[in-house]
Amino acid sequence: MKQEVSHLFFDTFGVPAKSMAFAPGRIEFIGNHTDYNGGLVMGAAVTEGVFVAVAPRADRKISLFSRSAGLVETSLSSENALWALCFAVGAGGLLTVLSRKCHLPTIVFLLLAGFAFGPEGIGILDPKALGEQLPLIVSLAIGLILFEGGLTLDFKGFTQTSPVIRRLLTLGVLTTWLGVSLSVYLIFHTSGSFALLMGSLVIVTGPTVIVPMLRRIRTHQRLCSILHWEGVLIDSIGVFIAILCFEWAVEGGGAVALPNFLLRIISGIGLGSLGGYGIYWMLSRGWVPAKNVNAFSLASALLIFGTTELIKPEAGLLAVTIAGLVVGFKKPSQLREVKAFKAEIVDLLIGMLFLLLVSRLELSQFKSFFDSGGIWVLLAVVLIIRPLSILVSAHGTSLQWREKALLSWVAPRGVVAASMASLFALTLAEQENPVGDPALMESFVYSVICATVLLQGLSAGIVARLLGLQRPAPNDWLFIGAHHFARELAHSLIEKNNQSIILIDTNARNIELAREEGLLALQHNGMQAEELYQDVEALYGIGYVMALTDNVELNQLIMLRWSEVIERDRVFGWIPRNHASKEEQVSGQAVFRDLPRPAIASVHLNSKEHGLYYSDLQPEDPPLKDPDCPLFLIRGKQIKALPDAAALSANTRPDDRVLVYQKSRS
Repeated sequence: MKQEVSHLFFDTFGVPAKSMAFAPGRIEFIGNHTDYNGGLVMGAAVTEGVFVAVAPRADRKISLFSRSAGLVETSLSSENALWALCFAVGAGGLLTVLSRKCHLPTIVFLLLAGFAFGPEGIGILDPKALGEQLPLIVSLAIGLILFEGGLTLDFKGFTQTSPVIRRLLTLGVLTTWLGVSLSVYLIFHTSGSFALLMGSLVIVTGPTVIVPMLRRIRTHQRLCSILHWEGVLIDSIGVFIAILCFEWAVEGGGAVALPNFLLRIISGIGLGSLGGYGIYWMLSRGWVPAKNVNAFSLASALLIFGTTELIKPEAGLLAVTIAGLVVGFKKPSQLREVKAFKAEIVDLLIGMLFLLLVSRLELSQFKSFFDSGGIWVLLAVVLIIRPLSILVSAHGTSLQWREKALLSWVAPRGVVAASMASLFALTLAEQENPVGDPALMESFVYSVICATVLLQGLSAGIVARLLGLQRPAPNDWLFIGAHHFARELAHSLIEKNNQSIILIDTNARNIELAREEGLLALQHNGMQAEELYQDVEALYGIGYVMALTDNVELNQLIMLRWSEVIERDRVFGWIPRNHASKEEQVSGQAVFRDLPRPAIASVHLNSKEHGLYYSDLQPEDPPLKDPDCPLFLIRGKQIKALPDAAALSANTRPDDRVLVYQKSRS
């Protein structure tokens, strides 16, 4: 046996054992144990026992191997833990930026990178180096993510949405939860509480996944709105159900565990409500200086989470979710700044989390998952349960069968589902008798994510096109500025060219006037390019952006922001000829160089001193007069914004039309 152990050691680690030890087993004859009443017990050694072979290492790592447990590795060096954490944060952030630039779901990049960088790939990222700190890091990160999710839940938006969305968030959620739970229970033969927990984890459809997908498939506005609102609003609902199911599963269910379960729920809701109202109270009364609002909200979320965990372990996630909901519902004046800051933090945390969590997964557990019938669960989730939830939610509505079919196919899961699954798996793995198999739960959730994101993400555009629900390539214009000149310009382009134009302005009066004139106008800050591009479904068809404010420097900043989310040559802005700006300082294209300030142009148009006129250009036509300002060149269905008259002369063809700002022809 000794020789066999020596050979096994060399085969496993590639070096010979430096020392070996043997611990013999023993048997005990029936007798009185000294532990009980001071009596004696007789023990005798036997030939059976345990052999241990050891050898030193120089890299401060510990590797353990046994035939029953397999190979387990850990590290004594904090440097490895620091590297793992820094790499996950840095690489996750860079991959998030790259995915946004490519207009692809972030989760696709993070999934592939997690397997590529982890032990199953090239091995430069080892989450095991974090040791016992990994669950703590995951808990804190998810706590902040859930707090931000609570902040973004729009109760007003929920009440104003269509009946389909409200049904999706009620009947649809219930159908998905119970349907998936039943499938898991029947196929994997788990306990009822564990099946309900697994079903709750795939309720949510990630907004970070659905938005890039909607931009690619370019479906009709009504379907975009349904899918967008479902992704935005369902996060908090799904997380709340998942936390409740987890608490119930951990407690083991039943009458005995019920008091402790209720105590966790009461603690989470009570402390979360108290903390959320405390944040709102301090913000609304101006106790927090403007420059410290973001730091205050971050510190408060961490404090609520930590305090709740100290008072009642495992209730912290519910507490921060409730706190975020309370602050979002009360809507302090600083809410926009808090949400923007939290969104940036969450992007960083999501990248870090996903790399750490995916890199710890083993391909063998997915093989075991599919060997035990996992493919049938996936098929049930994608082909049966999702269509059933849509049928239940859309029954009696005006949705056509083609729209129902597309909604049935598009339901990608995202980061929240993955993070919650891994956190619950890490917690269950620490228990002596877990309610279910943590590896099964992780394999199931990540398989659902991969199947829905990759399969539906790649095919959704094709399905939309086959169903006749795909719009043309993004060709709408976004005007940032809804003053009189912008409105008249929009009317001219819409009426003569059937061009879709959306106006954005922070001035409520301008927005009101635009809507009274029949224009599509939204009250937003045009500087928030990425937020608008990602979250406002009315802008999913945007192909061109025009900055038309009176402030030239502001126009340049707007152009810079929008150049980061769409192609630079599709971003335009009014920059007058006399403005001292170098070409390399302008991100996008400077146009309307000879146009006076838009406010002045608005006055001229309103007084009828100037007007907007179309001219059909012919080769023999004389050039434009100096006071005239060419705005747009129309060639068939193509519309091109012009810098000046010189650009017009260089680009015209017979039968082109040009929209000109000039003195009234009357």
